[in-house]
Amino acid sequence: MRTKIFISAILFFVAIAAYGIDYTQFFTDKACRVDFQFSGNANSTLAYISKIKEEPIWGGRRANLDKFLNLGEYRFQVTDSASGALIYIDGFSSLFFEWQTTDQAKHTDKSMEQTIQFPFPKNAVKLSIEKRKGFEAWETLQRIGFSPNDKLIVRNTPVQALVKEILKSTTPDKAVDIAIIAEGYTAEQQEKFFADAHKLADNLFTHEPFIRHKSRINIYAVAAASVDSGITNPQNNNWKNTAVGAHFYTFYEPRYLTSPDMFSIRNYAALVPYDAIYILANTTTYGGGGIYNFYALASADSKRAKSEVIVHEFGHSFAGLGDEYFKDKPDVLDDMYDIKEEPWEPNLTSFVHFEKKWKSDLPKNAQIPTPVTDETKKLPIGVFEGGGYLTKGMYRPAYDCRMRTNDAQGFCLVCEKAVERMILYLTE
Repeated sequence: MRTKIFISAILFFVAIAAYGIDYTQFFTDKACRVDFQFSGNANSTLAYISKIKEEPIWGGRRANLDKFLNLGEYRFQVTDSASGALIYIDGFSSLFFEWQTTDQAKHTDKSMEQTIQFPFPKNAVKLSIEKRKGFEAWETLQRIGFSPNDKLIVRNTPVQALVKEILKSTTPDKAVDIAIIAEGYTAEQQEKFFADAHKLADNLFTHEPFIRHKSRINIYAVAAASVDSGITNPQNNNWKNTAVGAHFYTFYEPRYLTSPDMFSIRNYAALVPYDAIYILANTTTYGGGGIYNFYALASADSKRAKSEVIVHEFGHSFAGLGDEYFKDKPDVLDDMYDIKEEPWEPNLTSFVHFEKKWKSDLPKNAQIPTPVTDETKKLPIGVFEGGGYLTKGMYRPAYDCRMRTNDAQGFCLVCEKAVERMILYLTE
């Protein structure tokens, strides 16, 4: 009998290796959301589970379930309890990680909300949450097991909001589904929000590769209603009661606009299928933020909140692109990168593992690093020093790019390729 079980297990894993994970064998059409808290300081990271929720719609990928793109400061893995097979994996980043690089984290402990989501399992599973310890090395922060029949899994819908389809190109299983959530719009400003959401979609489709893959993208607008109109601006002592608690002055940086209320954000996103979340802030003040597999957030009415900022922040949150700009003066995120390690972002390199970035895409006679001249500024691809907020030791693929300035024509070739890879990963 043991021999038969052993042979069956071997055949099971061989089938997975050959054909990939069969979605219908392991998952339902609903979503499983795990809420937890990241806690700690600059030198410590802990993850404490808050709750598990069953949500009505899974809008994520149904193929490539066990394929990992090596993106994010963290990742999670879901394994089938009976067989031990890896049935889902994904990477993500967090506001907490960014806070850990600030001076405050050196002498203060703090916790922040975090959420991950995967298809709701049919059978008992084990979940592990892991923190990156190197370019391809990981440390386990938390392990839990649970049954889908657990009576304490939350199954209610905590919020209501009017939803409109901005663009419906195909079914959710074949699409990149984007949920645009209103922030700082009162119930009386719903029509303004829907108009602003249409503008956001239009701005997105001014850039490749979104233009050529428009038939793979669905966009929904979720009109979360705020009590107050506008966005909290702490440096001006101007506080608002808004749907998801967004505010400027994140980490005391005037233009950094984020929300720590991740559970509220996910509650509104759950009203639609979604792969990505974009929060649209009802303000004329310039600002925004974007964190991989977390959310993008941008001002709706800033004079600079056109396609440039909209797409830049989505480059972060959707494809894991890093900032390519750098400053001579100190920046709040100066300690984000260690040049002794290879950054995971596809458009930055410290040369530690450049062979796994865009090195193979360079022409044979390429100068590494690429000197800055009038001619090299026009090159479609190179290796230019400066990026990730650092003037030295970090390199970017082009002299200018949407991930560096608002004046760039669009994404550089490396960034465009990374965005396209994510679109195909989620839809094929």
